[in-house]
Amino acid sequence: MASDTPLPQGIEIFKPGRHIDMDGQVHEFSVADVRRMAESYNPAAREAPLTVGHPEHDKPAYGYVKALSVSAAGRLAMDTHQVAPQFAEWVKAGHYKKRSAAFYPPAHPNNPTPGAWYLRHVAFLGAQPPAIAGLTDVQFAAGDEQGLVAFADAATDQPVTTKEHTTMTEAEQAELQRQLKAAQDEAAAAKTQLAAASAERDAAQAQAARFAEAAKAERTAVITAFAEAQIKAGTLLPKDKLLAITALEALSDANPVEFAEGDATRKVSLAGWLQELIAGAKPRVQFGEFKPGGAQWPLPGGAKGKSDADIDRAAKQYAAQNKVGYAEALTAVVSFDC
Repeated sequence: MASDTPLPQGIEIFKPGRHIDMDGQVHEFSVADVRRMAESYNPAAREAPLTVGHPEHDKPAYGYVKALSVSAAGRLAMDTHQVAPQFAEWVKAGHYKKRSAAFYPPAHPNNPTPGAWYLRHVAFLGAQPPAIAGLTDVQFAAGDEQGLVAFADAATDQPVTTKEHTTMTEAEQAELQRQLKAAQDEAAAAKTQLAAASAERDAAQAQAARFAEAAKAERTAVITAFAEAQIKAGTLLPKDKLLAITALEALSDANPVEFAEGDATRKVSLAGWLQELIAGAKPRVQFGEFKPGGAQWPLPGGAKGKSDADIDRAAKQYAAQNKVGYAEALTAVVSFDC
């Protein structure tokens, strides 16, 4: 009578690489090929038997391949069922340490999944066993074995490990479950800490960005106020206001310049230097009397309430006195209304 699990599960039977079949043909198999072997296996369509040696026609099956999978090492592994207990004892005793897998090639007429290699049977290699009472022989159709590809001991040189060597005690299983739970808890805690650290980092970056934006706005306001004060003082023309603000903002981000001044080293901010240069310049606009004509500058009341002729005359006077163009003089005249 066959037993449900007399052999350990996950027995390796094949591995990727270059192999020479029993007819001397060379075949190359990739990890993807091995994975497809496992995925295409369907015991409902054709169940691969466990045999002793490679059967030619009618020989008994000592069990069947229930499912195929790919091991962590990338090898094809099998789970078995309906294995004869006596056969399992022979394997356990070491009489059949080697395995040899036979496959239907992708184009074989009896391949249930054309286009992929399909497991035909798994042969355990060793001495010829006696007949086992109660086992049903597997009937193969005529010509079924023609064109099969079998690989002698293609899986591994390691013997099959028996169930008694792989089954854990309840205490060992409990300890394994405890370790697994501890590892899962540790991973969850690490994930939570990582999420908290990421959120804290994002908040800090957002706060730093707000601080930088506020500092930039405050600096722009200070520079703008300086430019407007210099326009009123006459050291900066209104038309140069935007350029002066842009230059001062750009220089504010520049590194200070160091240079020797006597026996000492002086460090100067470029933005501060430019501000001092503008503030210390000779006024571009003169306030007071104009000569000739004795007209007061700016005109009383500025340009407001003056005719075009008055504004034109004032602009020409300004241009003559300051040796500037008419357009610049006109701008200066009108700006006094601010």
